[in-house]
Amino acid sequence: MRVSEVVKEAGQRNNSAVTYHFGSWQNLLLAVWDSHTVPINAERAALIADARDRDEFDLRAMVSAYLDPLVADMARHRPSYWARFSEQWLATVNLDYLTLDAEAEADQPRTESVLVLHALLMDIRDSLHHLPEDSRDRRAALMGRYVIGALAAWEREDDPVVPLDDLRRELLSTALALLQAP
Repeated sequence: MRVSEVVKEAGQRNNSAVTYHFGSWQNLLLAVWDSHTVPINAERAALIADARDRDEFDLRAMVSAYLDPLVADMARHRPSYWARFSEQWLATVNLDYLTLDAEAEADQPRTESVLVLHALLMDIRDSLHHLPEDSRDRRAALMGRYVIGALAAWEREDDPVVPLDDLRRELLSTALALLQAP
């Protein structure tokens, strides 16, 4: 999307509104990113802490902690665009985005709340003992791409046939299958 389209959609007439309010296009994207990731990752942190307290922090709990806050955010913001926004970001990074080099890492959003997501994805990766070590990052990253892609496809539907909570249950099962496959 071009800046002029965003400005028009926001009801502004001045194409420099983005620069005036955010300083740059990148800062606008980071503001959108933070507006969603902060509450999503706060919810993730609570789910993780609860599962750890119950001594039930297994792969299913980890995937639920990844998925459920995304679905809750989508339900809060109807219509939702967050999964599509995330899908566009994922299109700009390496397939194996958990293994970032220093140059690529500089382009990625790094807020304190994102550390919760990163730690969760590392926990998922570290639980994949059935895979060779050099495949674990990629498998966890593929799971993330799969979930975001499916949620983005759901968002694009004008009248979704599948209720969001039903999709959440199906994504949980299939994401677990993807992670547990040999």
